[in-house]
Amino acid sequence: MITEKILTYEDVSSLPKEGRYEVIKGRLMEMSPAGGWHAFAVAEISYLIRSKLRDKGYVLSGELGLVIGKEPLTLRASDIAFYSKDRLREIPQGFIHEAPDLVVEVVAEETSMEYFEEKLKDYMDFGVRRIVFVDLLKRMVLLVDEERKISLLDFNSPVEIYPGVFINLGEVLEGA
Repeated sequence: MITEKILTYEDVSSLPKEGRYEVIKGRLMEMSPAGGWHAFAVAEISYLIRSKLRDKGYVLSGELGLVIGKEPLTLRASDIAFYSKDRLREIPQGFIHEAPDLVVEVVAEETSMEYFEEKLKDYMDFGVRRIVFVDLLKRMVLLVDEERKISLLDFNSPVEIYPGVFINLGEVLEGA
C-alpha cells in the first residue's frame, strides 16, 4: 500500500505504531514482514558487530527508523545501524535524526534494483559513513566507505565495518 497524501515531518506522530513501512518522498510505503532467512542474518550480523564494537558505541537493529528528510518526509527503516559514542551520546526513544556511522541492509529476496539504489542514495545524502548491503541470494556484499568508494566482496572476504574493524560474514551466515 502506498498513501496518496504527501507526508511531512508534522505527520510523524500520526504514523502507524506497528507494522513495517518506510516513508519515501512523503509517501507511506508498507513493507512485507521479514522472513526467517532475513531475521537470522540480521540477528547474527548484529551480534557479530556488537562483539567487535561494544566499547565504541551502540548497535541498533530491527527496522530502526531514520529520519532522512523532513519536507517531504523521508523515513528509512534500517536493518542494523551502528553509532559511535561520539556521534550519538544516548539512544533516543523514538526515531533517530542523526546519521549512523554504519548501516547494514540484508537482502534475502528479489527486490528491485531501483529500491536499493534509492535507499543507498538516501543513506549517502544523509551522511551515513559506511553502508553495507548483504545479499544472501548472491552471497555478495556491497560496501560503500567514507570516501564513497564502492567495493563488491564475497562472503569469504573480510568486510571493514569501522576503521580497522573487520568481520567475516561467511563465518556467521553458514546456515543462511
